[in-house]
Amino acid sequence: MKQLIDPLHFGEIPRYVVERIRRPSPADCFVLQGSTPVVAFGDVRHARVATLGLNPSRVEFKEPGVELEGSLRRFETLQSLGVARLEDAHDDSVLRVWQRCNGYFHGNPYKKWFDPLEEVLLAAGASYFGDTACHLDLSQWATDPTWSELPAVVRKRLTSEDVEFLLTQLRSERIGLLLLNGRAVVDTFCSVLKGQLESVGTIADRTVTTTIYVGTFGNARVVGWSTNLQSSFGVTKELRSQLAQRVAELAP
Repeated sequence: MKQLIDPLHFGEIPRYVVERIRRPSPADCFVLQGSTPVVAFGDVRHARVATLGLNPSRVEFKEPGVELEGSLRRFETLQSLGVARLEDAHDDSVLRVWQRCNGYFHGNPYKKWFDPLEEVLLAAGASYFGDTACHLDLSQWATDPTWSELPAVVRKRLTSEDVEFLLTQLRSERIGLLLLNGRAVVDTFCSVLKGQLESVGTIADRTVTTTIYVGTFGNARVVGWSTNLQSSFGVTKELRSQLAQRVAELAP
């Protein structure tokens, strides 16, 4: 039987986060079996900058196809918690999910994905590893297959069910700069969150041209770019360096 939340037991965990962690995964949406919702990568309460993506990768839980355990574990799973579901699990299970999210960059972060963004963050005076930046997603569920391979109707359902949580995060926390990594994130930010962006030019290296966008969202300055730094073909150190400089110029 679900227990009432004890504020002393949970410390500073916000009620809206508890409710999100306990919300069941949507059926028929290819949510990774046994995974838990990733409410943030890093501690959003202390971050002043956030990068925004689409959804967590399945490699945050399994790699390659085998659940990460011990020092390799990145997030809790239903198996690690010893529960069948989170809706009515003991408060301790909710707390462990939240703590794993808060401490993500001090455990075994997926550096192959986050390091290219860290370079941009450092230019803006923030860092995942210094707890001044975090990463948020439009949907908090990892999926199998990956986002780009999901049916459009599933992507729409995942974002529509999770967008209110993301909006609450951005309203409740002190994010002053929101960075959008790649065309898919920029487009979804505009279509789902109804964000307004304008192009402020391009940067380019020998093979890739990237459009830069700026806007505001609530109290946050928004800077986005059309090239996904991790998956776009031909992204070079030169392009990342130019992007970092441009973001530093545009950051508040």
